[in-house]
Amino acid sequence: MYSQELKDKVAKSRGWKLSNVECARRIGITLDEYLKIKKSLGFVTKKLIYNKDHNAEKLNSESYDLEKGTGTIEKLVSYNPRTPEEIIQILGIDTNEWKLSQYWNKEKNDKWLVSALVTKVVKTKEDHLKDILDNFKPNYQPVTIRKQKRHKYVSCVLSMQDMHIGKDGNDDIIEQYFASLEQLTESVSNNYFINDLVYVIGGDILNMDTFNGTTTSGTPVENSDKAYKVYAEAFDALYRGIRFLKERCETLHIMYIPGNHDRLSSYHLVHALSKAIQEDSILWHSDYAERKVLTFNNNFFAFEHGDVNTKNSLLVYATEFSEDWGTTKFRTLYTGHYHKKKTIEYITEDEITGFSIKIIPSLSKTDYWHYHNKFIGSKRAAIIEVHDYDNGKIGEFVYNCI
Repeated sequence: MYSQELKDKVAKSRGWKLSNVECARRIGITLDEYLKIKKSLGFVTKKLIYNKDHNAEKLNSESYDLEKGTGTIEKLVSYNPRTPEEIIQILGIDTNEWKLSQYWNKEKNDKWLVSALVTKVVKTKEDHLKDILDNFKPNYQPVTIRKQKRHKYVSCVLSMQDMHIGKDGNDDIIEQYFASLEQLTESVSNNYFINDLVYVIGGDILNMDTFNGTTTSGTPVENSDKAYKVYAEAFDALYRGIRFLKERCETLHIMYIPGNHDRLSSYHLVHALSKAIQEDSILWHSDYAERKVLTFNNNFFAFEHGDVNTKNSLLVYATEFSEDWGTTKFRTLYTGHYHKKKTIEYITEDEITGFSIKIIPSLSKTDYWHYHNKFIGSKRAAIIEVHDYDNGKIGEFVYNCI
């Protein structure tokens, strides 16, 4: 029925290490003809159920030793795979969890048994952080409060530096954060319409800046958890906080200021938030700069962390921001760092040239370092200031932690 030449080709195809389908295609006959000739030549052939790409039909075994972080996977396929990429695809290895360490193929009848040894991928701290961001789902419900236009439009400054999220013993900081946002904005909204709200973040919002649990300069600090977990907690809290504040004002200005504890990680945090929250009425001042200024009519608002000398601040800001300085009458520098409330007034004979430096208190608890050095007694608090566009500061509301 079949010529000797055709039978010789089929016999020779046994050494090709290809699937029956591919051998039949190369010889130029149908799969049924190819299998019949093989059978007539005495070759043992089992009927296979092929998928669309004629690859693997059955998973033989899959076992893992989680304690050792190793596993073995075997699969019966209809051709001999040649590359690690083919092995990974055939065996369905999740390369995010497992690494292909070894593999070997063994001919079994007219198929191939593909075996692989896999080892658990050891994730770095950076990988954990990437997983957190990739899987982040905002835990936020929109605020249902409607803005009411009061008789006076105002601008407000809410400086929330020195939260030290992740500091040991500072476990209620997130709870206090949201309580302060709600109370302070409600107090203002009951009396005024917040047209511009300047929200200052950064400035030691995180307690550490490295995976080793140190500050930017390498100073060891006491932390409550790993750096990437604290980052995720802070990201979620700030995401919700920013959304909440936007419901209470017409335009929200996010003013980022780096601190001495978290100079790099706070920048990463705010940069990520600026990409996650993008609205026309939310203005991000997220560039890296240690001194920044915003002006609203006669008001000059300056911002820095306060960990460097402030004695020459009047001259520095009048020089660096001379145009803004010259067109305003009421000038204030908002700082943090010292976790206490303090105001320094620089007023000359002409009050128009005046300048105030305000150290804003913190919501953070005192840690052992502050206790050891007797830096105690400062009240945990948050402050929002209310400013008339033409006449300067007209009010202040305080949230005190109880």
